[in-house]
Amino acid sequence: MNPSVETWLIGLTSIVIVVATLYIATSGVIAHIMTRAQRKSPHDDPTWDAHKLDRVSFTSRGSDLALAGWYLRAARADRAVVLVHGKDCCRGDELKTSTYDLVQSLVQSGLSVFMLDLRGHGESSSARMTYGLRERFDVLGAVDWLLERGYKPGSVGLLGASMGGACAIAATRIEPAIGALITDSAYADFSDMMQRRFRRLSGMPNVFLPGALFMSRLFTGVRFERNRPADDATAFAGLPMLVIHSDQDPFVPLDHAQQIATAAGAGLWVTQGEHHISSYRRYPNEYKQRVGQFFHAHLSGTSESSHAAVATLSPSVPLAPMELEKQAA
Repeated sequence: MNPSVETWLIGLTSIVIVVATLYIATSGVIAHIMTRAQRKSPHDDPTWDAHKLDRVSFTSRGSDLALAGWYLRAARADRAVVLVHGKDCCRGDELKTSTYDLVQSLVQSGLSVFMLDLRGHGESSSARMTYGLRERFDVLGAVDWLLERGYKPGSVGLLGASMGGACAIAATRIEPAIGALITDSAYADFSDMMQRRFRRLSGMPNVFLPGALFMSRLFTGVRFERNRPADDATAFAGLPMLVIHSDQDPFVPLDHAQQIATAAGAGLWVTQGEHHISSYRRYPNEYKQRVGQFFHAHLSGTSESSHAAVATLSPSVPLAPMELEKQAA
């Protein structure tokens, strides 16, 4: 072989090896960040520590993974709502802000509330994030805990935000005892969301997305491209469900909420907002009213007092400036 050609081939091969190594290493770093939560302690908000609540230790369904939670029992506890947080959040911070007022409103109206730290978050056991593919079993562990304490099938509802919404949808597909579901800022298709938001989320160009997803699979053992909550929602179409989303959400596009609502035949409430999970922060009173009324209307209980509680919710809360609620076809 011509020495100059041989030198050129060696140089080209070296460049390819260096580029491939850098690509794999960068993809691995991105995947590591993607699958590790930034832990936040539920005790960062002293309001909760001053409140009378039951501190709960339980396990994820089907495993011995230890999880932490709080349980607030309503006066006549025949219906309960499980709040499910998203990435880098914890119990008590499910909506990217303290949910203390929301929880108080639900409990005072007759709904017990269970809040949990998903795996790898808060005070629960360490584990890599799978964005709902395995965390669904954490939610089901919370549902099991409630069912074991006398709550009947159909009396337990879920409210999940962002990744927590995806977890709630996936859990509802598996567990027929769940009677109603609300999601806030949930994604319909994880791969599509990442394709459209990868640069914003990672600071890197989309060319690294396939590598990051591949490395994430090596780290977790799951295929992230199979994470499609909209497909899960078709399995329980007709179950009472409300989908909440901000019109200018910078991370999860609005059409993802529309896809979920259409798949599940759910109600859709779109609010004005340019931040992720911002509806509660922007419209707290209306949010509390809508959530409370929805669960009171659709969760089956054994006592009559809970029905009367609906009437105590204020009917005069002003609507959001931009509001759309419809039954998705």
